[in-house]
Order: sequence, then C-alpha cells, then structure tokens
Amino acid sequence: MSEQIPIVPAYPHQRIDSFWPEDLPVTKSASQYSVDKTDALFSLVMLVFGFLAWNWIWPRIGRSSIFFPGISVTLLFILLIACSLTYFKVRGVVLKMPAVGGALLILLVALPFAIYNTTPVHFFAGMALVAGYITWHAIAAGTAIAPRLDGMTAADLLNQAFVIPTLNAGSWFSAARQMIRERRNSSRLVFGVIGVVVSLPIIVAVLLLLMQSDLNFNSWMSGFVQSLAHINLWHFIWQIILGVPIAIYLFALLYGNAHKRRTNVMTSEGVEKYGATIRKVPVVAIVSPMAILCLIYVVFFAAMGSYLLSALWHKLPAQFTYAEYARRGFFELAAVAAIDLGVLFFAYWFAARGKREYPVSLRILGGAICGLTLMLIVTDISKMVLYIDQFGLSRLRLYTLWFMVVMFVVFALIGARHVKQFKVGAPVAVVVLFAFLALLWANSDAIIAQYNVNRALNGTSSSIDVDYLANDLGAAAVPALTKLANDAPDPAVRGEATRALASMRKNGTTTGAPWTSWTWQSFRAGQLLGR
Repeated sequence: MSEQIPIVPAYPHQRIDSFWPEDLPVTKSASQYSVDKTDALFSLVMLVFGFLAWNWIWPRIGRSSIFFPGISVTLLFILLIACSLTYFKVRGVVLKMPAVGGALLILLVALPFAIYNTTPVHFFAGMALVAGYITWHAIAAGTAIAPRLDGMTAADLLNQAFVIPTLNAGSWFSAARQMIRERRNSSRLVFGVIGVVVSLPIIVAVLLLLMQSDLNFNSWMSGFVQSLAHINLWHFIWQIILGVPIAIYLFALLYGNAHKRRTNVMTSEGVEKYGATIRKVPVVAIVSPMAILCLIYVVFFAAMGSYLLSALWHKLPAQFTYAEYARRGFFELAAVAAIDLGVLFFAYWFAARGKREYPVSLRILGGAICGLTLMLIVTDISKMVLYIDQFGLSRLRLYTLWFMVVMFVVFALIGARHVKQFKVGAPVAVVVLFAFLALLWANSDAIIAQYNVNRALNGTSSSIDVDYLANDLGAAAVPALTKLANDAPDPAVRGEATRALASMRKNGTTTGAPWTSWTWQSFRAGQLLGR
C-alpha cells in the first residue's frame, strides 16, 4: 500500500476548513498581480464610484441625461480622497505633509461646486479636479517624478494619467476574481437571496396587513411603490456598465501607486534625456522669425501713434466711439499674447543648445517679445476697463480681464527669466493656481450683478440689462435684483426687476434639477424669493 500523506494546512494558524486567511495575499507570477481580500473589497468600491460618477454628475431627468454639477461633485471628490487615503493606510503608505496639503487643495477646488451655482469657470475647475486628483497619488505614494512643483510635474500628470493605469489595468480583474473565489461569502449571499425569495409571500402578506391597519403607513408604502414605478431600470444598468471602465482606471491608479508597480517607467532622467533629443532646431531658424515678430510689434505700436495708451488716461480718441475703441482688436490682441507664449515655449523646448545653456540670442529676443507683449496686454487691459466703465460687467468681460491680468504676470516672470536664469515653472504654476482659485471662490456672477445694479442705483449707467441678470446669472443675481426692485430710481426699471423676480419665484432657479445639483447659493436665492 502506498503511504498516505497527511493533509497539513499551509498556514498552521488557520483551520483546514477556513477558506482564506485574513492576511494572506494570492501570489502569482511576476507578470500578474498579488491581490488579497482588501483589494477585492476596493475593486467593488471602485465599481460603486464608477456608477456614482455617471449617476451623480449626469443624472436622468425625464427622458434625457443632463449635466448638473453641484454638491455631488464636492461629495464625490471627498469620498474619492477618503477612499485613496484608506487604501494607502491599509497598504502601509506613510503620508507626508505635501500629500496632506495636496488633498486639502483638491477639496479647496471641490467646495465651490457645493456653494456657488454653475458658471463657465466650473468647467475648468472640473478638469483641474480630475488632473489634480490623479497627480496627487504620485505625491501621496512617493512615486512622483518631480520632487517639487516645477515643469516636471507635467510628466507626473502624464505618468499618473496614462502610464500607471494602463500598465496596472489587470489588477482590477485579479481583485474581482479574488472576490469570486470567496466561496463562503458567496454562498452566504446566495442563501440569503434564496431565503428572501422563499419568504417573499410572508413578507408581502405582512406588508398588506400593516397597510390596512394604519393609514400613514399605507400612504408611505403607496408613495414608495409609485416612486419605484418611475425608475428607469435600464438607465441604472447602463450607468453600472459605463462605470466599469472608471472602476478599472481608479483601482489601477491606486494599486499601481500603493504597490509601486510599474511606476518608474517614466523617470526624471528619461524625461530630461528625451528633452535633449528634441532640442535639434537650429538657433538661427528660431531667431529669424522672433526678430521679425519684434519688428512687427514695433511698427504696430508706431502705427497706433498718439492713442496707443489713451485708455490709461481715461481718454477716448476723437475718431472712435467707446464701443469701437474698446472692442476693436481686443480679442485679437489677446490671441497674439497667447501666440507669443507659444513661441517662447517652442524656443525653449526645441532650440538646439550647447552645454545645456540657453542661447544668448534667444534670451535677448525672448526678453524683447515679453516686453512688447506686456505693452500689448497693458493696452488691452486699459481698453477693457474703459469699456466696462461705460457698459458694465458681463461674464465674458470679467473673464477676459482676469485672463489678461494673469497673462501679464506670467509674461513678467518669463521676461525676468530671460534676464536672469532661474526656474520659472514653479512661480508660473503658483500664480496661475492662486489666480484660478481666486476666480473660483470670488462668486463672479454675484460680483457682476452687484456691480451693474450699483451703477444703475448711483446713476453712473443709463441702462441695465435685467434680462441678462435674471436668465444668465440666475440665483447669483437674486440679491442684487431684489435691491434693484426696491431702490431703483426709475419706476420702469423697478417694475422690470420685480417681474423678473416674480418669474424666478414661479419657475424656480433650478427647475427640475435633482438633489445632486443643490448649492448653497440656490438655496439662499430660494429663501429670498420666498419659495
């Protein structure tokens, strides 16, 4: 007879009939993934986030899905940050102060979604939130290419957004398979479902008896059944299906950073080496067009002549009206400034150089372009200020004015760098970041409404566009419109503002919107309107 081999548990501290040790990972080949029950749980959590991303941000209203950002955006990113922090803590990742600061910065961008109604700024804030949350994982897990905020941070964003999730995409499937292997838990779920199905007649009988015994309970249950009748089941099924790619992406991002798996495919040395390979354009090929640009700008300023900076002195050239002078060339000059920024970046990244030194000719011409562009920006800002002083504020005017002020600071920093070499990436990033946060938190729609109403009340404006305030600015304009309806010296303006408020009171500022679009601003507007 052959000798029988006793069955010995692979882990003596576990019983033979125990399905899976709590702390035992499933070790696979190097080309696959090592996952455990924690990964299995978080793979399911990420599936929930994938569903919420569609259900909260693009909820269904009637027969269509509508984009309604609001408190749901704030809640979603709070939960995402909390989930990432929990996973990192379980995996033993020690968070440092930059990671905590980054998480707070993300929340600082997310909070205005719950406070202010949606504006065009929120679209860019949404993109900044996604990019910031993705890049933050590099800081939190210690997998960042750039040790600090500089130009290399763009490489971190590329690495975290594409490389790491792509190379770790299979981790979600491995974790999901691990959950399926949990026979004990799966059998409990199956038996639980079977138990509910078998006892369904009893449950229904009890509910019917309770409904007959109490009118309030009957009303509650009837309303609940009616609400279920309006649910489009297929809509939720598609949200779950479309949420799967999001779940795969988020879990791969978490898993790759926590386990530091394939996070060093991109390195600072590799990025610098690649940057050196693309710097092959002869300096003369860049110097020539830059010199021509400088000449064109000098001729342009000479052609403008005496009215070049008329707006700075609040004077209108005789041959222009206010609208013609302010509008003529403003957006074109803004586009020229953007082109100049692109030219300077192209020269820096693609010009051939020796011993890693930036050519002196490019430094001189780059500094000259910065100085001339600053003159263009000053001209543009002065013209827009003059135009706003005459015709009031609007979203487009406020945003373009903000953009040109930011461009002025950016060109000033880049110009200083052409005079004296220093790393300009971090200062530029900080300026843009804080300027964007200021615009996001400034409650710009309320500022626009208040400015225009104050002009109408103090007599500095002969007209006011009440329809623009009520329909375009919405809830943000309610306090200003209320003030206008009460205090406007012109009875016609008071009547128009009163009718606008009555229409908003009747129709609501967010008619048909789901709870996910709730904001403090709309709530306060509803209180002022008496709804």
